[in-house]
Amino acid sequence: MKKFSGRGLLRGFAALTVAVGISAAAAGPVAAAQPDCVGKGVPTSKISVQLYTFADYVGFGEDEATQARLEETLSRLADMGYKNVEPFTLNGLSAEEFRALLDKYGLKASARHVCVGTPEDPQDIDAILEENRILGIKYFGSGSTPIFQEEPYTTEAEWLAYAAYLDEVGEQARKAGQTLFIHNHHIEFLQTFDGQTAFDILMDNTDPRNVSSQLDLYWAVTAGQDPVALLDEYGKRIKLFHVKDADASGAIEIVGEGTIDFPSIFEAAGGGIRYYVVEHDPRFDDPTFDPFEAAQTGFDYLTCVSN
Repeated sequence: MKKFSGRGLLRGFAALTVAVGISAAAAGPVAAAQPDCVGKGVPTSKISVQLYTFADYVGFGEDEATQARLEETLSRLADMGYKNVEPFTLNGLSAEEFRALLDKYGLKASARHVCVGTPEDPQDIDAILEENRILGIKYFGSGSTPIFQEEPYTTEAEWLAYAAYLDEVGEQARKAGQTLFIHNHHIEFLQTFDGQTAFDILMDNTDPRNVSSQLDLYWAVTAGQDPVALLDEYGKRIKLFHVKDADASGAIEIVGEGTIDFPSIFEAAGGGIRYYVVEHDPRFDDPTFDPFEAAQTGFDYLTCVSN
């Protein structure tokens, strides 16, 4: 089986979303227009940004030019006011070198997307935990469950086995003082088995002490879920939000410029979210998209939106 790499297979998301044919406008809390400012805002200590937003700009390489663009990105994010970032790759840097870059610009790694493997392709969790320790990371998880790999999961038995694997990884992480999370897309909610979604299977068959959730609000809404209902059901297990917005067609939009009613969701969370992570999936080869504008607009929105 081809090695599961999480973010490495996400370039096809836009086409896949179109193929599924689901509109975010038909699900979850939505608002016709976002107010300029509706509350005291999310504390800057809780605002982060997923560096996958800059994947097209920085690149996936490990050469000096790529690393220079990474450093430029970190510098500009710090200038915007960000105190936290969420990496998905170290671009060939060691954990020590990446941590030094963060320290240079006064940034912390709020969490990390890293392949934690599957029952079919387990990873060296001890090595990941050691890198996390050096990076100063507590929260981590794969950027995707096994839904975009060469042989995606389609059966309840596969999801149950994956849940058991995650529980073991999560226990190992907990004993090291770290927290494993599940990061969702839409398919975890679209696949159902006797009325139970794949997301439910993962959450219901893992120990809350071992496995938490980084709830991607865009993908949950796109799949027809109400994030407020998910918060009611899973409560404190939802530790982090990926904050992505949706336009009226269901496409990813800059945070605060779309239709998702973030104030209602944040109010329902009751301040229990550790990090609100701004993200906008790259528009590969689209020169009109500016990831820095998306990051700045998202930061500005979160600093004033009700939480």
